[in-house]
Amino acid sequence: MTKKMTITLDENFIDELSQIAHELGKKKTQVIREALQDYFDVQAITKTVQEYKMGTLKTISHADMRKALGV
Repeated sequence: MTKKMTITLDENFIDELSQIAHELGKKKTQVIREALQDYFDVQAITKTVQEYKMGTLKTISHADMRKALGV
């Protein structure tokens, strides 16, 4: 399901977005959607790394994972 959203961007961003979309043969909406997904992915990875470094990430041993998978 998609919903429309209105955003305000600097004119330079709009020009660059138009150029990139044209070069890629994609619609500007698709380029924005892909860029946001990449941003969200990076944020999720960053959060996981921070949790690991802080010792708050729940981990599982290789043996326990094999057992859980039945292999």
